Amino acid sequence: MNTRQTLRGVAVATAWVLLVSGCAVINSHQDSHFSGNRVSTETLNKVQPGVTTESWLVATLGEPSRKDQVDPGTKILRYTSKHVTRIDTELLLVLDTSSRKEDITTVFFEIQDGVLSRYWSENEKSSHRG
Repeated sequence: MNTRQTLRGVAVATAWVLLVSGCAVINSHQDSHFSGNRVSTETLNKVQPGVTTESWLVATLGEPSRKDQVDPGTKILRYTSKHVTRIDTELLLVLDTSSRKEDITTVFFEIQDGVLSRYWSENEKSSHRG
């Protein structure tokens, strides 16, 4: 057993004794925020292919995160939002952890000649421990 493993064992044992005895101080903090263009389910329920216009989408949702011209009559509007949650936890100088979760959602609207032809969404999740 090397010195690092020994110190880790002592730290875990100390934390366990303090926790069981009621002397441990646990501090936890969570921070969460959104960025980008969020498209709510309520708004998506109002969207109808063949009826909803590009101008209505932009007036309702704001400017898209990205706009791509596919061909002369077709473009894709992308609305991307990111939800980040960070959790920091401390246990009396023995244990200090943090984690970060990201949930990125992109809603795509395909516009043909100014009218919505179809839409879909993609979701990407990631977690990081520090």
